[in-house]
Amino acid sequence: MEDSAKIIWASPQTLARDGIVALLSQEPDFTFAEIVSKREDITTALSAKQAINLLVIDHVFLGDNPTYLSTLKQMVPTIKVLVLSGIDYHEDILSLVKSGADGYIVNEANKDELVFAIKHILAGNTYICTALYLKVLESITATDFGKNGQTVEFSPREEQILKLIVEGYSNQEIAYQLFTNKRTILKYRESLLQKTGAPDIGTVIRIALQQGVLN
Repeated sequence: MEDSAKIIWASPQTLARDGIVALLSQEPDFTFAEIVSKREDITTALSAKQAINLLVIDHVFLGDNPTYLSTLKQMVPTIKVLVLSGIDYHEDILSLVKSGADGYIVNEANKDELVFAIKHILAGNTYICTALYLKVLESITATDFGKNGQTVEFSPREEQILKLIVEGYSNQEIAYQLFTNKRTILKYRESLLQKTGAPDIGTVIRIALQQGVLN
């Protein structure tokens, strides 16, 4: 289809990879512009004249360079990036999201979850699969955040909003879910920053996670 999203899939060649790509190729909403098996071929594929909407990349191609994703995003500023990861991979997911990743999902994910993640990201949202989300929880529970280590009290509505943010919903989508408007959600976000003394909403989420609010 001419209006379908174009995807570059970059991961080492395996029977499992070829199988999942074959299954995903049956989806009508996106097509694979190229399947890449080597890291050095990614930039070549991105440099092609065709417009690419999403790069699905295995974490093994990220190496030890935290700026690699940022470099790829500079080549194609509008591209979305979904990172494939092993469940035992302990890289700092939040740091890589800041460097350009729009989503994280385990290599072992089934077709339905992959399709959901791809469509969710192409729609402008972020996505972290449950298995890796639990890993994030484990890695931050011992970290101290907030105003002087004080416990922050979150209202039921604030907890609802934070949970929806973690699930990748936009402000407009959260407003729709909670039967309110976008401006109200933005006010809640501002209030959460003031209440916690956090510099950004990501830190607010960490505070909430540490206190067991979102578990």
